[in-house]
This record gives sequence, structure tokens and C-alpha cells, in this order.
Amino acid sequence: MPLTRRVLACFFVAALAGCARAHTAAPQPSLPPLMIDDRGIVMPLEEAVTKISYRPWIPPGEVLKVAVIPPLGGLDLPRTRGIAVEYQAGRLAMLLSEWPQQNFTLLFARNQDVTFTPCKVVFYKRDGVAWTTHAHLAMTLQPDGSATSKAVADEARRLIAAGACR
Repeated sequence: MPLTRRVLACFFVAALAGCARAHTAAPQPSLPPLMIDDRGIVMPLEEAVTKISYRPWIPPGEVLKVAVIPPLGGLDLPRTRGIAVEYQAGRLAMLLSEWPQQNFTLLFARNQDVTFTPCKVVFYKRDGVAWTTHAHLAMTLQPDGSATSKAVADEARRLIAAGACR
């Protein structure tokens, strides 16, 4: 076989092999909707902070999405709105929500009031915790998916140690 025919034959075989690999590669799975998508209006962090009137605390790690969320009570105003941050915490996606404290008591499960006890983690459901901060924010944390109550409480304590109780 002449050299040019061999080169063309090799090129043709290589091209077919590349096409075969491209067609047999598994399609990339799309990410399922995140919990935050149902909580509020998803937008970039830079825009979200213009819709609230306080400085939010952003967890360390990869932020997946940010949303402006409705207030815990009262009118929907920048001074009462909350912000939610869905982020990656190891293998878990976690949803941290925060609101400015207003002039009402924050009672959770078993009538545990977190209003006047900053940095005290309290369960409000099996896999959800809440606390208040020294800066008068109310915070909740829950997993997006399945997690043990211990894993959620441990993550909340990690966040508090990292500054989520300032």
C-alpha cells in the first residue's frame, strides 16, 4: 500500500475510533433541582445582598446557589427578608437560611426559645437546627437530601466555630 493510502487509512480508522468513543460516552447526568429553588428567588450573591438590609454570613466552601427568601413574619421588606445559601459541606449539600431577628420570640420544638441565647443549636425538626447570633440574626440549617441529625448538628457547630455566630 503506498504511503499516502496508508496515512489516509490510518487517519480514517483514527477518526472512526474517535467518533465511536464520542457516541458511546455516557451522557453527563444533570443535577437534580436543589432545595433552595423552592425557598425564594435564586440570584447571584452580589444581587441578593442588595435585596436585604443586613450583612449576611456566607458559609465557607463551595456555594451552589443563593436566594432571597420571605421574612419570618411581617411585611416583605429589605429589613425583614432573609437570605438562603445552599453550599457543599463534604458530601452533603446544606441549606443555611438567615433572617434579621425581629421583635418576636423564636420558639422551636419543645418550646425552646433561641431568641436570647446566641449560638445555642436547637433542633426544630429531625434533621434541621436553628440558632441566633450576636449580630441578631436567626439561622436555620438543614441538609438537601438525607443526613443524620448528628451530621447536621456537627455542621452547625462547625459553622458557628467558623464565624456563623458573630
